[in-house]
Amino acid sequence: MQQMLRYGLTVVFLLIGTWQDIKTRKIEVGWLFFFGTIGILINIIFHAAWQIWITGMIPGLVILLFAKFSGEQIGYGDGLIITVTGLFLTGIENISLFLVGLFLCAICTIVLFFTGKVERKTTLPFVPFLMAAFLIQILSLIIV
Repeated sequence: MQQMLRYGLTVVFLLIGTWQDIKTRKIEVGWLFFFGTIGILINIIFHAAWQIWITGMIPGLVILLFAKFSGEQIGYGDGLIITVTGLFLTGIENISLFLVGLFLCAICTIVLFFTGKVERKTTLPFVPFLMAAFLIQILSLIIV
């Protein structure tokens, strides 16, 4: 039940983030704070070891550092999204989420670039790819 709750909240969080990222290209801090607080409370309620949820957040914190030092080649909002999902997912699940999302984004970007739909400097919203990546993760758990 705990895992279903975590995955369900992750889906809701990523759906809201996807909608915001597509519509405004920004992630509202209020939603991040809200879901971050829920994630912390769930970890406390279910007595999750703090090492597990801190480990889950590390990928997002690394992305935030990369955003800072790369001139926001990946946005702060994307790093914050990955940090908050780390409160609901394990470190491995969160790294997998990011890498699969990155792979999906790369495939989409290549197709759009070679069809002339985007240029070299075009930016794409990243959270929809994270949502797709999470759905792939969930489906792989169901199938296997």
